[in-house]
Amino acid sequence: MLSRVADHLFWMSRYMERAENLARLLQVSLELLLDAERLGESSLKRYWHPVLAAISADELYHELHPESAGADIAHFLSLDERNPHSILSCVIQARENARTVRDQISDEMWAGLNELFLYVGSEQAAEQVIRSPQIFYDRVIQSVLLFHGVTAATLPRDEGWHFLRLGRFLERADKTSRFLDIKSFRDDEGDEAQESIQWASILRSCSAYSVYRRIYGGEVSTRPVVDLLVFSTEFPRSIRYCVREVHQSLHDISGISQDRYGNTAEKVIGQLISSLNYSDPDDVLRVGLHEYIDDLQIRLNAAGQGIFETYVYLPRELNRLAVRLTQAETHRFLEQEQQQQQ
Repeated sequence: MLSRVADHLFWMSRYMERAENLARLLQVSLELLLDAERLGESSLKRYWHPVLAAISADELYHELHPESAGADIAHFLSLDERNPHSILSCVIQARENARTVRDQISDEMWAGLNELFLYVGSEQAAEQVIRSPQIFYDRVIQSVLLFHGVTAATLPRDEGWHFLRLGRFLERADKTSRFLDIKSFRDDEGDEAQESIQWASILRSCSAYSVYRRIYGGEVSTRPVVDLLVFSTEFPRSIRYCVREVHQSLHDISGISQDRYGNTAEKVIGQLISSLNYSDPDDVLRVGLHEYIDDLQIRLNAAGQGIFETYVYLPRELNRLAVRLTQAETHRFLEQEQQQQQ
């Protein structure tokens, strides 16, 4: 498979997963703010700050809205094209990647993605974000789930399929870790009632609340939440489950046995899955949840970079081409490859 095609499939899937996860987070967050009329502006900003910080959007938001109201944050994360990680921007990027590799995806995938693209850019969607945001977020979530279902039902299990899985599960692991990290930015330590509410909202953001109650029952507390969202081998949105799926697809692409590694991405993910297999929630809490999540995100980013360097950047191919290319031609080649990655 051409590196360009692999890159576009990877990012199409990743942007779709990102849009869904952001819609889940905003849907739950707004449910907790149904009594927002009774909250002062400072309270609204204090509520939204952990959400922005956890998804690394706080600096951009304050740069674009230095004197804005807290209520503007939902629009910023939903439909603001200046925010490269808003739901609208993610869907636009997913469609652009899909358009570039139109012949590699099914007609049904293209139709579903194009329908979502037209919806999020419509006046109807803009009005719903203001008047009926839950309807907007629910439609985004359902559209992405349908897209993944159609993908599973219409594509052969070849290399393209595995690059789609890499993007989907790597992004999902990252977002689950970021949702967990929201709790690290809250200032409700010692308030058991508030902590329980916050953990419950994080579970709902991951569609894990009913699973949690079935497995653990009782009140929602830190250790079992970490156990479910980080270490579960059966829940499909847990970090361990997602990393295991990434590990599987990487080795299916390379053809190398899973007990060895042949590139940087396989090495990083292999080390991460081993760490998850031989750790438990007590290890996380002993290190500190925020510190553990920071290290985890560094590893996930390293895995993504490893995938790019192995299958897109192809340094060995560049070294071979450099023998025949002039310095200026090599520079232009590198620029083109970097543009593909973005």
